Amino acid sequence: MSEQEMHDCSDVLEQLYAFHDHELSDEEADHIREHLMACEPCLDSFQVEEALRLLIRKSCDSEAVASANLRVRVQTTFTQTVVVTDAD
Repeated sequence: MSEQEMHDCSDVLEQLYAFHDHELSDEEADHIREHLMACEPCLDSFQVEEALRLLIRKSCDSEAVASANLRVRVQTTFTQTVVVTDAD
């Protein structure tokens, strides 16, 4: 994989959440779609994220309410999450 392809993958993966949430311009979303069609590792990442979102959506029942303890644990996990990228 060339350096340009790795850079493109990094850009795509950084924008994956915005893509899932339909927060990108049409041009940006088209670029992501084209890249995903050509790059199996990025497509795998997209599909994992999509499956996780579906699982969460199915698990979230409108009648269920998370306990205060669970909310704190989730918020703590989010604030402690660090994204590491290859600096090369």
